[in-house]
Order: sequence, then structure tokens, then C-alpha cells
Amino acid sequence: MRYDKGLSALNYPHKFVASVVWEPRFTIEQHWLRSTVNGWAVSPIFTETSGRPYSLDIFGGTRLTGGHESINGAGGAAYLPTVGRNTLRLPDTGRVDLRLSKAVRVSEGVKVRGVAEAFNLTNRVNYSSIMQRAYLVGKETNGITPLVFQSAATVAAEGLNVRPFGTFTAASTGQSPERQVQLGLRVEF
Repeated sequence: MRYDKGLSALNYPHKFVASVVWEPRFTIEQHWLRSTVNGWAVSPIFTETSGRPYSLDIFGGTRLTGGHESINGAGGAAYLPTVGRNTLRLPDTGRVDLRLSKAVRVSEGVKVRGVAEAFNLTNRVNYSSIMQRAYLVGKETNGITPLVFQSAATVAAEGLNVRPFGTFTAASTGQSPERQVQLGLRVEF
């Protein structure tokens, strides 16, 4: 039972978020120059989060009805019991978002604000899934069933149509998709 203890798949122990809003003001005598350089706002946001935990999985145990795999055929864990569940982590995820805006006063109570926003400005790839199949149950010899580590060489030698352990299989599309840019125009009154 103690081997079933482990981190939740939703365990993200560290998250750092930093944001700044900078609106510079310049005092310049020429009206046209003052209205050109003033009214800008720059707002970056930086976010960094711990990677998702995952386990070393074992494939090839007793096949159960419904296609489930387990080591002992009783519906138990498919991860290496001596290591535990969710003991490894994916790389940290991070992103930088940036908003640039310019406000122009049209009349006494009306402003027009143009906005350009870039999400995931650095276009960082944030991996969200990895090949967890670390071991394949080998053929029993003299009462001993070996576990064969699934490196790239082993997978190729066995002619398996799977990726080796540790290969990234997906990148996040939810909270950190590829770089996106949007433009907007807003009237404030």
C-alpha cells in the first residue's frame, strides 16, 4: 500500500507570476511631440510553473479484460512499485505575455486606445506529456521475469512501433499555446 502513495497528477508546487505596468510621462513643450510620446503603456507578464509529475510505467503485465494492464493481473499499478507513483517531473512551463497600448484623447471625455497583445511572446514550447512506458516485461527465464528498459536502442532492436521512454509526446495547448498576437481598438468615454 505504501507504494501507492505519491503526488497527485495535478501537483504543481511552484508558480511564479510577475507583472508590471509602465506608463512613461514626458514633459515636452511641443504639443505634437508631447502627444506622440505620451499615452503609451507597456505591460509584460511572466509566468513560470513546476512541471507535471509522472511515473515510470511497466508494459506487458497480465492483460485484463477491457484492455487494462497491470503487473500482477489483479488490476494493480502499472508503474514500478519500488520507485513509487509520480516521482518524476516534466520540465517547468513558462511564458511571457506583453501588452502595448497607446491612448489618444479625441475630446474632453473620449479616448481611443489602440492595443497590441502578444501571448507566449518567446514562443516557448511547454511540454505536457511524455512517454512513460519505461519497462517492458521480458520473457521468464528460470523463474525470473526481467524488466527491459525501453531506451531508443531497445525499442529499435525489438522492432516495436512505440517511442522510447522519456520522449515528449505533446506540448501544452491550453494555458501556453504557440505565440499569438491580437490587435484591438477601444473607445473609452
